[in-house]
Amino acid sequence: MKRRAAWITAGSIAAMLVAAALIWFLIPRGSAEDQALAYLRAVADGDVAAVEATGLDVPAATASAFADASDRLSKGAIESATADDQTAVVTVSFELAGTRHESTLKLSQREGRWVPDAATAFGSVHFTVPAGIAGTVLPADGVLLLPAVYDVSAAPAEFLDGSATVEVRPGITQEIDVDATLRPEATDTAQAQLDEHLAACTEPAAEVPPSCGLAIPWAADFSAVSEIRYRVEQTPVVTLTPSAFQADGGVLVATVAGTALDGSAKTLTYRSTNWSVRGDVTFTDDDIVLSVW
Repeated sequence: MKRRAAWITAGSIAAMLVAAALIWFLIPRGSAEDQALAYLRAVADGDVAAVEATGLDVPAATASAFADASDRLSKGAIESATADDQTAVVTVSFELAGTRHESTLKLSQREGRWVPDAATAFGSVHFTVPAGIAGTVLPADGVLLLPAVYDVSAAPAEFLDGSATVEVRPGITQEIDVDATLRPEATDTAQAQLDEHLAACTEPAAEVPPSCGLAIPWAADFSAVSEIRYRVEQTPVVTLTPSAFQADGGVLVATVAGTALDGSAKTLTYRSTNWSVRGDVTFTDDDIVLSVW
């Protein structure tokens, strides 16, 4: 019985080794050129799952934008390749937007197969304003996109008009100027936002707050101030560009209470008819943001 058990054990181990060998040989272990072609084929087919099967991680926004690309590459081919045990450099060519291009894909060994490096497989795009591709809003400060042609619109669409066409190629970083113009809704929202900011600025206080455009010449009349009260007769009116704003024409009355230069209690009222503020304009995915200087 013991000898039979030993044979059974040996047989089991042998079967496990054979199974492991079969699994090893069934795993796709193509050359770097094969993997580069598989990547090009997946991109040409618009198949994100096949792109990820090459070992690349595709962010959700990148995948969503790719689904709405207006044109994809075609006729992918290998031009040349060099490789050592761990890294490979493959020069590929393809057609995009009617033009033949060449790009360099770098690949590295990972768990027994060649995997494209993201820095050479994606293109990096920076926009002057947040941009939308169909229903996908992309950040202005940079996004990775799969090679393709994209029709881009300024975002948020509620506040901005403007568009651009972007041709993304592997490994290329681009700065895209989206020619954005402001919708009337942008000025309305900015005015409401500024009014809210200036309402906080004009709460009673013992000091003049910063970034409010307030200049009260109380130092000529007071040695110390205990309270300043404000009455807003006219809020400054906003004028916008896509990157900056100015607001002019405000009328403000400030009543200052404190200690006069001779040490007595004193109250004076100052009136400004040119209250103004300036600042920067930026956009998020769904809003306009004023930053007052």
